[in-house]
Amino acid sequence: MIAASDTRQSIHAVASEIDRSAPDLARHAAPDGTVTLMFSDIEGFTRMTERLGDLRAHEVVKEHNRIVRERTAAHGGHEVELRGDGFLLAFASARRALHCAIDLQRALTRREGELEIRVRIGLHTGEVLRDADSFFGKTVIQAFRVADLAGGGEILASSLTRDLVVSTGDIPFGASRSATLKGLDGDHTVYEVAWQKA
Repeated sequence: MIAASDTRQSIHAVASEIDRSAPDLARHAAPDGTVTLMFSDIEGFTRMTERLGDLRAHEVVKEHNRIVRERTAAHGGHEVELRGDGFLLAFASARRALHCAIDLQRALTRREGELEIRVRIGLHTGEVLRDADSFFGKTVIQAFRVADLAGGGEILASSLTRDLVVSTGDIPFGASRSATLKGLDGDHTVYEVAWQKA
């Protein structure tokens, strides 16, 4: 298990499980072999559980999970893994994945209830090769690292994911930032998705 802080526990747990099980996502990839992966989890879930108690926190997670699954299905995505409040989702289309992320943030913002659910989301697009676990592993790692940079209520996309969709003009991107992604060489550029303007 990857060591994790309180606010990052679920995404780390999902990434660890995916690294162990190495799922074959070829059937969820685009015809060219690419897949867009989206990691998400609830910011500060452990602290929320302490504040609410186990039963109420469980109800919040069930509601969150229902919303994620509904939005994923509506955008043609596939649930790869769930650990606690953390999801890994796969999409054959980068554009569909980003629209799902926007839809998910909007749905959680509009939900009624006394407790705000702030989700952090990261996306990256890469190629699925059946016989090259290391390449698929790198795709997962990069998606995981991008998500790990996100804060609650934020969507971050890798530069590759952004480049695939920016010409359509229907997904607003905000500022870029340069980041070092642990375990990956060089500096990487990630982009905020300005989902409030979409």
